[in-house]
Amino acid sequence: MFKQNVDKIIESNDSELRKLQMVILEILKVIDKICKENNINYWIDAGTLLGAKRHGGFIPWDDDCDICMMREDYNKFQKVIKNELPEGLIFENKNCKNWSQKDVDIQPSFLKIFYLDHFKGFERASGLACRGTFVDIFPMDPVNVDIIDSKLGKILNKVAYFRKSKPQKFRDYFKIFLQKLSIEELWINKCSKLDKYGKADYIVYGVDTPFLDRKYMQKKDTIFPLSNIAFEGIQVSCPNKVEDYLEKMYGDYMKLPSQEERIPHILNLRI
Repeated sequence: MFKQNVDKIIESNDSELRKLQMVILEILKVIDKICKENNINYWIDAGTLLGAKRHGGFIPWDDDCDICMMREDYNKFQKVIKNELPEGLIFENKNCKNWSQKDVDIQPSFLKIFYLDHFKGFERASGLACRGTFVDIFPMDPVNVDIIDSKLGKILNKVAYFRKSKPQKFRDYFKIFLQKLSIEELWINKCSKLDKYGKADYIVYGVDTPFLDRKYMQKKDTIFPLSNIAFEGIQVSCPNKVEDYLEKMYGDYMKLPSQEERIPHILNLRI
């Protein structure tokens, strides 16, 4: 069903960007279905949540999708999708041996669900060629204001997020060595203990993401219990207090950026 739906999207008269958005929506539907069938919680995040609130779907110039899961759900989801992803989709994480984006030198340290056909372009950040499209899935951990500023977190974060697919310098190889030791588990276990003893009032992106930072912390009751929001005609999971969540992340989130700032992540998108 996924591939048939994608074929219809590609054959439509929509723009390349809208086709890409609709393929991402199909990936999101797959993720939502797997989560519901396996009792896994998630919520849409960042620009995806902003788009749902402000536009009822994708931000018109956006070309990606962000999802969050608490660490326990994140780990469970990674096990489940090995057998439940439909034909046409693959997943990549920090343990991948072969990375799909051959021209890009940075592997994701967090989970990505990829559709690799049809779309081609260049990453805005690196200028390197990329293909397909994807959904980012970020692990989230419980924290408090003390641990988020700790040296331990900052050091482990520098080591844990992003993998070099083409290491050249000694520091690259040393970082890979430390990553293979899974030293981020020191942080994950510490966060888990804080939560167990009721000392974690906030949720933040995992140490294995680029976003372990005080400015991204959200209060637990801002996220839980999860709610639902309309996104491109379907209902998806979202934080409990969407307005508070977005205000913490963006400030005046209903204000549109200038035309110059409305730039997608993939440049020169083509099919």
